[in-house]
Amino acid sequence: MRIESITINSSGLQVPAIEIAPVGPIGAAVLVHGYGGCKEEMLGLALHVAEHCLAAFCIDLRGHGENPLPFDAGVIEDLEAAIRHARGFGRVASIGHSLGGRLSLESSADLRIGISPPLEATYGPRTQEMLEKLRGQRVRVESPDTIFKLLAGLPRWTGRDDPRTMIIYGSKDIREIVASCDQLRCSMKNVVMVEGARHNETHLLQRTYEAISERLDGEFAGARAAFPISETGAELKGHLGTMPQQITH
Repeated sequence: MRIESITINSSGLQVPAIEIAPVGPIGAAVLVHGYGGCKEEMLGLALHVAEHCLAAFCIDLRGHGENPLPFDAGVIEDLEAAIRHARGFGRVASIGHSLGGRLSLESSADLRIGISPPLEATYGPRTQEMLEKLRGQRVRVESPDTIFKLLAGLPRWTGRDDPRTMIIYGSKDIREIVASCDQLRCSMKNVVMVEGARHNETHLLQRTYEAISERLDGEFAGARAAFPISETGAELKGHLGTMPQQITH
């Protein structure tokens, strides 16, 4: 397994990333942090993804981490640049948390997984204040309203039961997210609620890893059958065994 910091160059963009490349990858996944996050926050999940013989790329969105661009409405272009790069390994999954989850659902990836994605166009004062207080200081952005204008400008989420789409959220998530995802569970098969999970931890929990693992196994089954892997899983399990398995409340 190879782990290194890289810069993805695509269509004039330079997107900082951490690449985890297992032996004989059968596809790839791009992992996207939330608002105020960074690529390092997604490394735990990326290791689990790499265990499925996928090359994993954790990226810094503009305005975050090492990405020099300010945060703006073009942020999804960073994700699309990473997806184009990842297609060199085959089919691509995009897996994101919070804002990264919403962007993943809108992306061109072959499999799109949103963890605690903000699906509504508007959010109440309490949620806006919480986001600015807890995460806003980590973002290089001209105005704190930019994130909410971006969400309002995204296409309306219709709750379509797309087999290429999966949503995971926590029962103690942000209330607007809980309300929209609860409703989607009535019409979509691939919506999973993690009992007791809060917004800032849904991408860190074993139940989330298990749900994503099951979905990846189904999506990349054909590639795995064509290129059977014998050693990669065991190699990665040695690294994963040292990681914490669950957050307790």
